[in-house]
Amino acid sequence: MLVSVIIPAFKKQHSIRENIESVYKALTSTRYKFELIVVVDGFSADGTLTEASKVVYPNVVVVGYEHNRGKGYAVRYGMARAKGDVVAFIDAGMEIDPNGISMILEHMIWYNADIIVGSKRHPVSKVNFPFVRKIYSLGYNLGVRVLFGLKVRDTQTGLKVCKRGVLEKVLPRLVVKQFAFDVEFLVVANHLGFKRIFEAPVEIDLSKDYSGTSFKKFLFFEPYIRGVLIDTLGVFYRLNILGYYNDSSNRNWIYDRELDMRVNTGAVKRKFGSKYVADFETGVLKDIKFSVIIIVRSINDHLRENIDYIKRQKYKNYEVLIVTDAQDRYDFKDFRFRLLCSGVVGPGAKRNYAASRATGDYLVFLDDDAYPHEDWLAAAAGVLSNNDLYALGAPALTPANVGILEKGSGKVLESSLASAGAVCRYIPVASRYVDDYPTVNMFVKKKSFFEVGGFTEEFWPGEDTKLCLDLVARNGGPFVYDPSPVVFHHRRNLFRPHLKQISRYGMHRGQFA
Repeated sequence: MLVSVIIPAFKKQHSIRENIESVYKALTSTRYKFELIVVVDGFSADGTLTEASKVVYPNVVVVGYEHNRGKGYAVRYGMARAKGDVVAFIDAGMEIDPNGISMILEHMIWYNADIIVGSKRHPVSKVNFPFVRKIYSLGYNLGVRVLFGLKVRDTQTGLKVCKRGVLEKVLPRLVVKQFAFDVEFLVVANHLGFKRIFEAPVEIDLSKDYSGTSFKKFLFFEPYIRGVLIDTLGVFYRLNILGYYNDSSNRNWIYDRELDMRVNTGAVKRKFGSKYVADFETGVLKDIKFSVIIIVRSINDHLRENIDYIKRQKYKNYEVLIVTDAQDRYDFKDFRFRLLCSGVVGPGAKRNYAASRATGDYLVFLDDDAYPHEDWLAAAAGVLSNNDLYALGAPALTPANVGILEKGSGKVLESSLASAGAVCRYIPVASRYVDDYPTVNMFVKKKSFFEVGGFTEEFWPGEDTKLCLDLVARNGGPFVYDPSPVVFHHRRNLFRPHLKQISRYGMHRGQFA
């Protein structure tokens, strides 16, 4: 049996090496093979990542991300990378004696448990527990038992172990990233039928300042206490009012690049009155085939750059259709690339021509002077794996290695003053719904594309706006924008070329306002 142990750590540069060494030593005394995954929850805050990386063992992995997201997110980040048959997590900070991991693993075997929880309330536990914290803890855990019916006397101690099967069912459904992660994890597991949840003894010293709070303020005025209570009530609302965790819900996935998995981070499809309700769906990521469509007058340097980057895609199930005015031969050295000749026609007609010959599930419209990140199609596959998503828009960033005039043009587009609500087209922002998006980086389900008759051949620019209006009208609501499938788009230089392009697009798009 392989055991994966996760240590989430934030601002622990002075103790993390000792912490890792002590946990590693405790694990070597068990009878199980193990891996230790240290997750640095925001390495920009201090030198935790640097210090943790100094501990070098074959089965110790140190990972992390730049900005602090909270303990819940850090544990999920580590869990998503765990390979073990059993997965455990233990808080950093040395409050919990890591030798208790051995006992908790044996409890998994003895009870054939789904989850084992390290518990301060276990009669054999040794706990140095300040009186004020004891009062808060008793009150909170009583409330949790009343709200959720959990037969667990202590949900908050940062040492837990679960079977991988529990993890695979529960992890993608979790929402809480900070204060009440432990409660949501146990509540959702219990709700999904994993009832064999037992407590094990721990040795813990809680006399230290824990979780970034001093507990000197009264109840709701203490930020940590307030955060825990709000998150806990949120779990109750999602469980009992929205039915958020039920298998019968019509849920949609969103792809989280840092977690490298599909999770319920806010992707929405089900209508509730005139609003859209955040939700998610259980399922396996499907092997979507993409048909990338690029139109151009003739092969040029930007297009060659684009082709080179497309070939670097980690996701391999795609084809590329390049449509020129007259050129019908080019050696791409890749069977997935096809060159089509349309004659001298407009952009809408060119794209329609390519779409009629596409064999993919989704049509991907990409400008010739853009080029994709290597994770572009993999990220899109994560977002589009739900069949109900008829379209997706994603950002086109300014390349880093360009001249000052092109960078200046990009900065103008990226400013809220210039682009207002459309700034998501030029920089990554949070997932949302949109009803108009340019075809520089746009994905459309092929079936939906033909249901609205494809692009109008009457307008240019503006044919992409008309397509979006038709798709929204046909499908009864807006489509998804997600920041994950990134491309880089060359800009027109300041000032005259930039202003000429903006004014031309503004005039034509204004026809549909």
